[in-house]
Amino acid sequence: MKELDSHDLLILQALQKNSNINTQELADQVNLSKTPCWRRVRKLEELGYIKKYVALLDQKKLALSVMAYVQVSMLNHDLKTLRTFDQFVEQSPYILDCNSTAGNFDYVMKVIAKDTTELENFLMRELLNLGVVQSTNTNLILRQKKSTTELPL
Repeated sequence: MKELDSHDLLILQALQKNSNINTQELADQVNLSKTPCWRRVRKLEELGYIKKYVALLDQKKLALSVMAYVQVSMLNHDLKTLRTFDQFVEQSPYILDCNSTAGNFDYVMKVIAKDTTELENFLMRELLNLGVVQSTNTNLILRQKKSTTELPL
């Protein structure tokens, strides 16, 4: 399977909307019989098109009411500094997303917390206390207009 055909794309679209769909329902949606559909899904997994299956949780029901974008400038860009920062990002439950960027800041992170006090503690006691961050700029998200994990296929 070098290129994705229309059935593969339909499978990926359907799984993005509902990864919990059973094979028969998926096969019906993409106009395949059950076994060929199952084989295609397994092949898409093996080839890395499907990385994993997850449950998307309701942040409000979990009392996680504060989200922010945190722009980060590093003190320097030596290997030790970057390793320290990378390890921190990987282990922190507050960081939903972290991207290296071009421009005025080195990274932009999407962060979630229960309240502004917890966000402040994360920023002051954890992130800035690492000793590798020069400065941060935090933008609180007032209301989320769109949030999706679906890629355009």
